[in-house]
Amino acid sequence: MMTPIYATLIGYLFGNFLTAMVVGKIFLKINPTQYGSHNPGTANMGAVFGKKWGILTCLGDLLKSLIALFIVYFAFPGHINIAFAGLGLILGHCFPFWNHFQGGKGVAVAAQITVFYDWKAGFATLLVALVLTAIMQNLTIPPLVFMLLFSVYEFLQNQEAGIIFMAITLIMVFKFWKDIVDFFTGHGKKVDILYSIKKKLGIKSK
Repeated sequence: MMTPIYATLIGYLFGNFLTAMVVGKIFLKINPTQYGSHNPGTANMGAVFGKKWGILTCLGDLLKSLIALFIVYFAFPGHINIAFAGLGLILGHCFPFWNHFQGGKGVAVAAQITVFYDWKAGFATLLVALVLTAIMQNLTIPPLVFMLLFSVYEFLQNQEAGIIFMAITLIMVFKFWKDIVDFFTGHGKKVDILYSIKKKLGIKSK
């Protein structure tokens, strides 16, 4: 009975490690929560300080998630415990106790959790999010759609797991709420990833 609690606690502890804060203080000598959107996550780090620091932040968040998931995988047999660890990771990343419960939005962490739990469904829904990002030129709605689709699919396979992933989705909706309002009121920021890719490849837009 205690195993899900232990799995969630392990996830929460690792989730508290905010790579953006470490990168900001060690390499940039700043507090990332004082710049841009004030969010200690990949998107804000990349947008304000450059892609290199955004990528480094993303890799760090993916690594911390992977370590926590592997610990739970080997320590507590039972696939459902991965879902509980994932819930803990999102809670820790979004609401870290040491930073007044002000954390990131959990996109990279959620992606790692879904792929670890069910790599086929994870990659499939992430692909949907990527296509939506290119079409909508938006970084708010696609991650939420991806997580919602994954949650519904897993609910059809295992109701308990589906409920856990739906809870993760709701946490992300809460963290993205201002961005959601901005999107539907026409004030959302646009990100043209196709243009960025073309620019990198040296392809001129017509």
